[in-house]
Amino acid sequence: MTPSGPQRVRRDNGWRVERYPQTVAGVKDLEPDLRNRLVRAALELALHNGLDGVDIPSVAEQAAVPPQTVQQQFGTHDGMMLALLDFVLARTLDADRDLRTGDTGRRQLGDMVAAEMEGLRRQAPVVELIFMFYFARRDDLYRARIREALANYRRSFENALDGVELRRGVDAAVMSSIVIAFLQGAAVQIIRDPDNFQPAAAIAEMRAMLGVG
Repeated sequence: MTPSGPQRVRRDNGWRVERYPQTVAGVKDLEPDLRNRLVRAALELALHNGLDGVDIPSVAEQAAVPPQTVQQQFGTHDGMMLALLDFVLARTLDADRDLRTGDTGRRQLGDMVAAEMEGLRRQAPVVELIFMFYFARRDDLYRARIREALANYRRSFENALDGVELRRGVDAAVMSSIVIAFLQGAAVQIIRDPDNFQPAAAIAEMRAMLGVG
């Protein structure tokens, strides 16, 4: 049975996160598309065992398919991990979806930041996987993908600020960089120091600093 409340989890690397199991769908509940089913199986393994616990035999067992089926879908272990990373990035950094709003005015920016902070809290275990991917390898296999996703996220945030009243002398590009830096710091804190993660207080400080209601 999936617990209804948050669980404290300590990983081998010493990071602690608030895990919200209800935000991670079970494999049995997935749509029938095979590739998506395999990626979700890899996600479940990664959330519980870290990236080192994700390999073709384990994903095959989790998804109840032969290992050859996983190889046919992804080719190699790297191909499978890139598919998992793409899924994680789409789930956490889809700013075009997350920032879509019909509201305008001075309150909009603060509300957008608040929504993103709440998303960090809900998706903490998945956000942690981005950090794991970034530091998993020294080459650019994963890092290039993450940098591209973050650049797209910043651009989407900048576009979302179009028409929002900002402080005098601050343009959307500068403001989006400030906000993204703030959110990245919040992501680090929710992974490394969740006990002291206080989104309401942080958002209040951000609103005051940016001069938004």
